[in-house]
Amino acid sequence: MIKFFRHIRQNLMETGKTGKYFKYAIGEILLVVIGILIALQINNWNGLRKLNLLKVNYIERLISDIKKDTTNINYVVSEIEENQIYINKLIKSIGSESDYITLDSIITKFFERGWIIWEYTPSDITYTDLSQTGNMKILINTELTEDIIEYYGYISVIDKSNITNKNWITPLDIEVAKLTAAFEIDPNTTMLFSHKNRLEAIKNIQLNHELIERNAAGHYWINKSLSDNLIALKGVSIKLLESLHNEQKSMQ
Repeated sequence: MIKFFRHIRQNLMETGKTGKYFKYAIGEILLVVIGILIALQINNWNGLRKLNLLKVNYIERLISDIKKDTTNINYVVSEIEENQIYINKLIKSIGSESDYITLDSIITKFFERGWIIWEYTPSDITYTDLSQTGNMKILINTELTEDIIEYYGYISVIDKSNITNKNWITPLDIEVAKLTAAFEIDPNTTMLFSHKNRLEAIKNIQLNHELIERNAAGHYWINKSLSDNLIALKGVSIKLLESLHNEQKSMQ
């Protein structure tokens, strides 16, 4: 093709048709420029298409992550509510004249479940990817970006709050473990003390009922703190999901 154009130019010069030669040269330059512009436009279009596909992928992944979070929140809140029931029963019964069989069941349930310190682990792989790669800017929508940052920022606050609460309750747990027959009753360790009298262990727990009550109340408090925070987070997640679905629709 280049040889073809060169041949035409040479022909025009040799025949003395200078005016036609310059017109042809200008036309050739325009063709080259138009070709370059078209190539750039195609390249830009391909780049935008790739960015759009990446944005679609991120939004789909975020929606999936937040739906998993909602399921996880519901599970943790439900488990905490059940734990609170056992803690409540323990506090009401441990200092009473209840028979030892009833007390055994209530105390066992407390050490089986009431001692559990629940944690919430979010599905944050997509958000971490967006943050660490700098791809958050691909989303373009400022309001959506702010909603995403608000949601995961709230999760960070919940995590820090839960760590503080665990650090606060742990010394009291240690005190109960050291000063009472807690391990003789705890279902995880009771088999280690099969050689001991279980009735004496129940009596020991009852004698230390004030310490056990404070410990149980502490666990009740941190359970409520986490549960309240997760319920609030669920409200934030509903708002974010709505924003993500709206953005998804606008791209279709």
